[in-house]
Amino acid sequence: MKKFSKEQFKTWLLVSLFILSIALNQQLWERISLKKVMPDIRQIETLEVESNIDIKDTIVDILNPQSFRINFGGGLHTVFYSDNYGLWQETLKIFKNEYFKKKVLIERIDKDAWMKARDFRSIEMKFGYTMPVEILREAIEGKTEGIYGKIQGFDRILVSLTGDNSVYMADGEENFYLVQGIDMKNKFSKIIMDIEKNGYDAYYAFKDLYGIDNEGLMPIERKDNIEEMQVIEEIDPMDEVQVEDFAGDFFGENLDFIRKIRETSGAVTYLYGYGQKALKINDVGVLHYVEDIDNQKASKNIKVEDAMKVALLFVSEHGGWANTDAYLKSIKPIEKNNQKGYKFFFGYRLNGVPVYCSSEAEQKIIDTPIEVDLLGEQVISYKRLLKKEEIGIKFLERKEDAMTLSARQVIDMNFELIKNDFSSNIKENKKINKQEILEKVLGRMKEIDIGYYDNPVQEPNKLISMWIIKTDQVIYYFDAHNGRILSRSKM
Repeated sequence: MKKFSKEQFKTWLLVSLFILSIALNQQLWERISLKKVMPDIRQIETLEVESNIDIKDTIVDILNPQSFRINFGGGLHTVFYSDNYGLWQETLKIFKNEYFKKKVLIERIDKDAWMKARDFRSIEMKFGYTMPVEILREAIEGKTEGIYGKIQGFDRILVSLTGDNSVYMADGEENFYLVQGIDMKNKFSKIIMDIEKNGYDAYYAFKDLYGIDNEGLMPIERKDNIEEMQVIEEIDPMDEVQVEDFAGDFFGENLDFIRKIRETSGAVTYLYGYGQKALKINDVGVLHYVEDIDNQKASKNIKVEDAMKVALLFVSEHGGWANTDAYLKSIKPIEKNNQKGYKFFFGYRLNGVPVYCSSEAEQKIIDTPIEVDLLGEQVISYKRLLKKEEIGIKFLERKEDAMTLSARQVIDMNFELIKNDFSSNIKENKKINKQEILEKVLGRMKEIDIGYYDNPVQEPNKLISMWIIKTDQVIYYFDAHNGRILSRSKM
């Protein structure tokens, strides 16, 4: 038998150790959890954000539309939720350069004129709430001229790409305006051509698909499958370092005089004084901060645009936006202890798709995971529940995810449920045949959206895709992979 020399043995030993180290490293990376390193990563990100907070840029970003409807003409449309093509920035340039000037011409029109313009090549941006013109003017530093004072607010903007080169603005179903302006056809036309070239999800109006009186859009099929997303909690309530880091944003770095209560569920509460300020992070990572009302701060009567600045700055300094595609969802006036203020609701998107979450308090699915209550210039309540996509290193081949069902398939699978809800609202003595029921049910579908569903209690580390079908009375939430109903709530 041939014997190893000393040098050969050393070589064999080094090669063996090298192979062993590769194998151990592979196992380590497969098992390591990003939760363990998130506090360090977050501290670096927070330092960068805190040293570079630009509230003007934040306002412009947060005002971006909730959805974009692209009308190609000929009954063909598409819808997307994230501004990957820079449509919002181009629109802001037009408003800043032209529409806050004296020479701009504004004409009040009826709904039919709006609908006619939308039938042709155009871009419609939806905000989901009435945005005061003053907020837009402040964001882009426009003059107090032009549309200022003539249009109070809007919830949609329609950019027409036909010969009139006009922008339309609407607020609800009663207020429609035509704002005549500059020739911007080339810029927006190029963007639409880019969308056509890159491919898109085709949408058709219910009226074209079923011959009924319904302008709502139905997506036919998706170009890309929306896979389940593995996520991590922004705040792990069991991670003491991370929790104290968040608490420091509210009470300062020195927490010696802040009372801390750790519950058996895993939730943790920080109390300042006799409860004048309190921060609770529950067992699934929902953060809720409250303050007693300070009459001096709360009694100040500030404009909605100034209130929004306070809210945005507060979020930026208390957790930030976690590198998500965040947007303003709605604004509501509030009143408490005879003090008036505003409640700001914010949503966010991951991979261009809006994220919805389950709310235990309201017993329903919501799409506003960040909420800020403001009286005067004082934030009295602040809630947030954000998730981050988990970036894992996997050496094994990934299994294919289940295909996303089309919205049409989901409606077919659940039509009896939707029909029964509709039928329950019909008077008993009124008879309607099957065809009439079909047309009336489809006629009441106002909007169909895609979204991610975050169920922090049952599946805290996963987002699933779902279809959201809105009728004039009920909102339905369906699992986009198996068609099962997740929840429903009244409008």
